Amino acid sequence: MKKIGLIYFLLSTFLSISLAQSKQDYVWLFGNDQVIQEEGIQGIRFDFNDRPFRPISADQGLSFDQNNASICDKYGNLLFYTNGCAVANRNHQIMPNGDSINSGNFFDMVWRGDCKFGYPGGQDITILPDPGYDLGYYIIHKTVEFVPDSNPSTFMKYLKYTYVDLSLEGGLGEVSEKNERFDSIGYLIGYMAVISHSNHKDWWIVQPKDIDNIFYSYLLSEDGFELVDSTILGDTDFMPNTSASGDAKFSPDGTKYAFFSLYNGLWVYDFDRATGQFSNFKSLAFTPPENVKFSSVEFSPNSRFVYLSATDSLYQVDLWENDLEDGKVLIDTYDGVQDPFGTTFFVSALAPDCKIYIRPGSGSNIMHVVNKPNEKGLACDFVERGLRLPQASSTGSYPNFPRWRVD
Repeated sequence: MKKIGLIYFLLSTFLSISLAQSKQDYVWLFGNDQVIQEEGIQGIRFDFNDRPFRPISADQGLSFDQNNASICDKYGNLLFYTNGCAVANRNHQIMPNGDSINSGNFFDMVWRGDCKFGYPGGQDITILPDPGYDLGYYIIHKTVEFVPDSNPSTFMKYLKYTYVDLSLEGGLGEVSEKNERFDSIGYLIGYMAVISHSNHKDWWIVQPKDIDNIFYSYLLSEDGFELVDSTILGDTDFMPNTSASGDAKFSPDGTKYAFFSLYNGLWVYDFDRATGQFSNFKSLAFTPPENVKFSSVEFSPNSRFVYLSATDSLYQVDLWENDLEDGKVLIDTYDGVQDPFGTTFFVSALAPDCKIYIRPGSGSNIMHVVNKPNEKGLACDFVERGLRLPQASSTGSYPNFPRWRVD
């Protein structure tokens, strides 16, 4: 009995230490200025250090459209964040040289040079620690290019990085490099997914091309960026409306990669974190919608299931099935409630509390919640409008994190 107690104590201690050092995604910021007459920006803050977790209104330095990335230290303390136009430190002040992120014709002419609503593009930005320097961080981002006479007039051609050095400004950080290009192939809007290398130091950045169904695997190491592999994943080229209509995620255990839009369906691959190679392709077809519909994919914490948010429907797919159609279950359909606008199923994210939160596609006071995403079928306990926000949140996104706590 004493031996069992000792084993339990050691396991509990190990898990507590591990979790205490893996909280880089514990603070989520989003929302826009709610009371223009008041000083500051009344945004929304999720802080998963708080137990029980509850969303709060909080003054922020930046407003968000869809570009959204933040990072904490390993204990869950916010370090800095970005809305794709600027970079703010933990005190919600724009860092020195932290303005004009993603500057260019689109921002000046289409976005009218205004950063108060943030930058568009849901899965087009993320923050990664520098593998070669403990106080350095890369913001990986894509800039919308605007050429009025071209068709299409807006597109994404470059992968870029902006570098934050937290040794500067008394530990608050400064942007030391900005809008540096590291590749220029042309990419889909959205779908940027990131996972750690099996060496627990370097990073894989996977980004699909703009037209063909080619996926590029970039390695970020202490030597910088390297294109390691380009892989054809699906069995058809991207449909015309694929760009910005879905997203892509790695599984929490780092072994699988999922790409989903209603126009191309669900594509799932095994992923080798040592080599960046894809294998074992599986797909699940959907009938392409006639009208524009947005969709999102997210894994369960145990990596067995994916949840497909399809505007008016939510599906669970069991990846243990050889034929994914056999594992597809309709969890719920949108019931038409508006609060104050339509509360459809727009974009989803797995949180540190092991629940999946789903945002509507328009301004709303609520989020939907999958409370037990590891459970099969309706036992997953999906609740429409299961989380009430302290104030309305405009159309937007979640922070695009890499998968932390892999392995």
